[in-house]
Amino acid sequence: MVPSAPGDEAARVLAAVFESAVDGIVVIDARGRIEAFNPAAERLFGYTEQEILGQNVNVLMPSPYKEEHDGYLAHYQRTGEQKIIGIGREVTGRRKDGSVFPLHLSVGEAALGGERRFTGILHDLTSRVRIEEQLREQVALARLGEMAAVIAHEVRNPLAGVRAAIQIIGGRLPSGSQDGTIVTEIVARIDSLSELMNDLLVFARPPQPKPAPVEIAMLIRVTADFLRGDPALSGIKVDVNGIAPLVVADAGLLRIVFLNLLVNSAHAMRGQGTIRVSVGADDSSCAVTFVDEGPGIPPDVREKVFAPFFTTKARGTGLGLPTAKRLIEAHGGTISIDSPAGGGTQVTVNLPLHQGFAVT
Repeated sequence: MVPSAPGDEAARVLAAVFESAVDGIVVIDARGRIEAFNPAAERLFGYTEQEILGQNVNVLMPSPYKEEHDGYLAHYQRTGEQKIIGIGREVTGRRKDGSVFPLHLSVGEAALGGERRFTGILHDLTSRVRIEEQLREQVALARLGEMAAVIAHEVRNPLAGVRAAIQIIGGRLPSGSQDGTIVTEIVARIDSLSELMNDLLVFARPPQPKPAPVEIAMLIRVTADFLRGDPALSGIKVDVNGIAPLVVADAGLLRIVFLNLLVNSAHAMRGQGTIRVSVGADDSSCAVTFVDEGPGIPPDVREKVFAPFFTTKARGTGLGLPTAKRLIEAHGGTISIDSPAGGGTQVTVNLPLHQGFAVT
């Protein structure tokens, strides 16, 4: 429904503007009931005009704004104190499916037929917010790279010296000495710290891919052989199916990614079960999907798995999946994680088939 305007020509102009506007337009009455909802608003929120007309506009808001809106509207009409009308600001919208997203809202006020009306113009900020997040992440990663370089120079070499000295001391202990167990534990802890710093360096400053033709299914099978060398994962079977054209990529970097995903799946299944890997392709990309038989990942955890240093493992570094993501993105690809309703975890890696790399 388009707000009325005097004169047929003016009404047609208003209707054309309302229907063709790129941004969402929502008109409410003095009590907050929706009187007009343009097609752009339908696309933004997922409601049809027929569904939404007559409802309180707070249905488009998440809590706590939903509960606060009626009070704000009444306060404004009682006091004239403006918090958003005539100003505009960033807010959060709520779609029909319950998902929330950032918006810029500009609100204007008019008197039509002797009654107050409020017109909200809504612009989706999802793309802008995503770009801002990426820029912040790039700045943070640049700083992390500088820190990692310092760590590599100032810590790794002295640590290697400490490890060598401890081993020499351990070698001088009598056979069967109780101190030998302590020395072994110290060396293991030093090795864990070295692995953490190596992971940090790869994450902070991932090497540039050295592209060459790669047969993805074969690479996964070869990578899966590494699991057999770990007695704790001897009960894991990796089933690889499907084919895809050769991908121009860095096999060494992809091996790091695939091994990380396979080990994560194996740990999720406590070393017992089958990891199913499917390989396929369309005209532009190769898709590799890893599916395990573990308990799955809760939604709140799934949102954080690519955040550096976040881990649910007792001895995890929290850099495995973030590093995998960076290495896949360095190839121009994407990686995503889902937990199907039937259980388990599904990780999908997409790699472009044509990247324009020179094969060397």
